[in-house]
Amino acid sequence: MSVAFWLLAVTVAINGLLAGASFDVAAVKLPTRHRIGPVAYANFARGNDLGNGLVVYPASGISAALLVFVTTITIYVADGSFAVMVPLLLACAGTVAHSACTARAAPIMLSLRRTTDEEAVLAAKLDRFAFWHASRGISDRDVCGFVVGIGPGLPTGLGGDRPAKP
Repeated sequence: MSVAFWLLAVTVAINGLLAGASFDVAAVKLPTRHRIGPVAYANFARGNDLGNGLVVYPASGISAALLVFVTTITIYVADGSFAVMVPLLLACAGTVAHSACTARAAPIMLSLRRTTDEEAVLAAKLDRFAFWHASRGISDRDVCGFVVGIGPGLPTGLGGDRPAKP
């Protein structure tokens, strides 16, 4: 198996894990704010997202984005097939979109550190964060969606059906 194959496999695995974590936040954690209230949820977020999350989220997000770009370049240089390159290029676009949404969501979450425990203020901030997180989730599906396109072409697609470079 080639380096490109293993790089692709690791990229798919890491982005799949992150998409799962993002889904957990969107489907399980964020809806909890409506049951326990914005003050209790903000306190949870301060301990969780603004605790270990200050290191884990940026490190994993930056690593995953770099993997997508490095994998795309590596497979392109290795004359990857059109069937593999198209989903990878879509994954690059999804990664850029995800990063843009994170640039909007992260400052909202970070602002909870210094926000007083006023329900209306926290509810508005958490609603804005939920919107940008959902927008990121769409990008996560784009990044991981390339698995569907690559799956059948993975064993043969890395050798290239693209015209040879001059």
